[in-house]
Amino acid sequence: MALTYSSGSSNGLPEEARPESYLAGINATPTQWVTVLHHTLDGRDFGIGSYLTSFVGREHALSEVSWTHGGVGSAGIWRQGDDSGFYDGLTDDSDRAEFFVQRRHHQPPGIEPTTEFTPSFLWYFEAIPRPDGSWYYLDGAGRDQELVRIQHTPTDFIIEIAALPLRRYLAVRERFLVVQCDKVTRLASVPEPRIDATLHTEVCRFGFHSGDLRSANRPGFVRLLGKHLVLPINAEPADLGYPYATVESYPEFVIDTDPATGQPVTSTCDPEQLSNRFRDRGTPHYLTTVYFRREVLRRYTSEPSRYTVGPHRLTCLSQWGLSIGRNGENLIEAYLGDLGRDLPSAERSHWLSFNVPPSGGVDEARFRRNILGQWVDGLPDPLARLTHARERFSSALSALVGEPVYRPWDAADQIAFSGLHLPTSSEQSEADTQILTLAKGVIEYLNTKALRKLPGADPKAPTINCIDGWVKHTDGDTDTLVGPLRTLQGLRSNGAAHARTKDWATILTRAGLDILKPDEQFLGLVSSTADALEALSDHAEAQAQQAAPGQ
Repeated sequence: MALTYSSGSSNGLPEEARPESYLAGINATPTQWVTVLHHTLDGRDFGIGSYLTSFVGREHALSEVSWTHGGVGSAGIWRQGDDSGFYDGLTDDSDRAEFFVQRRHHQPPGIEPTTEFTPSFLWYFEAIPRPDGSWYYLDGAGRDQELVRIQHTPTDFIIEIAALPLRRYLAVRERFLVVQCDKVTRLASVPEPRIDATLHTEVCRFGFHSGDLRSANRPGFVRLLGKHLVLPINAEPADLGYPYATVESYPEFVIDTDPATGQPVTSTCDPEQLSNRFRDRGTPHYLTTVYFRREVLRRYTSEPSRYTVGPHRLTCLSQWGLSIGRNGENLIEAYLGDLGRDLPSAERSHWLSFNVPPSGGVDEARFRRNILGQWVDGLPDPLARLTHARERFSSALSALVGEPVYRPWDAADQIAFSGLHLPTSSEQSEADTQILTLAKGVIEYLNTKALRKLPGADPKAPTINCIDGWVKHTDGDTDTLVGPLRTLQGLRSNGAAHARTKDWATILTRAGLDILKPDEQFLGLVSSTADALEALSDHAEAQAQQAAPGQ
């Protein structure tokens, strides 16, 4: 975009005073980021603001170079003669303007200004705020997508919006965004001849001129003033029901091995192309089992605040869920049609990279439950048992000492503990992380002050020793009741949390875990910890019953 000069030119001006660099960045159909507000904090005379306008209002917006957002962004009482009323600052009919964004300053000075958006913009995306003032939203796969980013430096405050989501919002609202710029640059001398230039197209209007401030100090100036439009994306109304693009892609998954050639047999996961109980399309059945290496779940187990990985189902918040199983060879299985119906398109390529030919047969309990319609409990869930055992242990000992034996959860630690999962590999590093979380939730959150009230507990002893003293005092078996907790704490302290010591191997051997792989060791540790917590609960409940009146 080039200015048309009726007099003068920008030749000879300092680089910061020339308008070409700003005008070169104007794009009515951007695909990356759009600056919607820019305040300078160091005294420079420059600013960018924006507002919404209708299809009719676009012509009004470009009818002149001066800012035309009217009265949007502030509320108050209007008076005209004897009439008065309230204006809410959200719209200005005379200027065909609608409020979009502002940085509102407060009194008294020193209070941080407030950044405000029109609510429908944030509501459309169900946007989530960050502490720095930026915003993001979740796409169909439940993954973070940046929406608003803030640049706040000693010299500038800038708000930028991701261009395609912004233009999607404009499309669903049937609006244009008007971005306005006003930039004044002081000069050591008054330009001669006088500069006067204009630019007027279907999407922008700018004026550029020079002047004389009649000041002894830097008397000359040039000013770039005008506005440009950001256009909505070209999309059908039906495609705007979601605030993000929803292009479906159905990759082909390996479902079998050709016995003659040894080559993999593949099939699309598109439910509309698969056979089902009602229609034979000559294609694989919807319920064909597809297998994956268990590492496919690692991307989900690493984010327990967002994903829940259970023995039968993987879920992402309220966004989506997929029925899964685990067969005898520790492969994860899912139904072919579910991969196309329930798994977001953006996730399918991830699953495809872990897809393997069938091996080890189906998850028998899942087959009986889902296909045969039988009531089946399936294999025991050691982590569910651990959680139940911790709750029971907490209740039993709290009743015994008269106060909670566990301190209240920190939110992050509670999420991590609830995210304990069946390991996705035999890597020691994954097992170490799980051991740390297990020890933190079971042992480190214990309330030592409360445990010292147990009968026989040393009033100066640390946590496990308090439990040990109580068990001995009440004729319990410390090896059975306390030993597994000492094993857990020992593995945490001698390898998982610190540099591995020679005691690591000794502890594993004493617990009978030394010949197992790290993932198997962790599951064994979960099981023995749950056993100990249940046994301690039984012991506490028995003590309480003996102490009850009439016993």
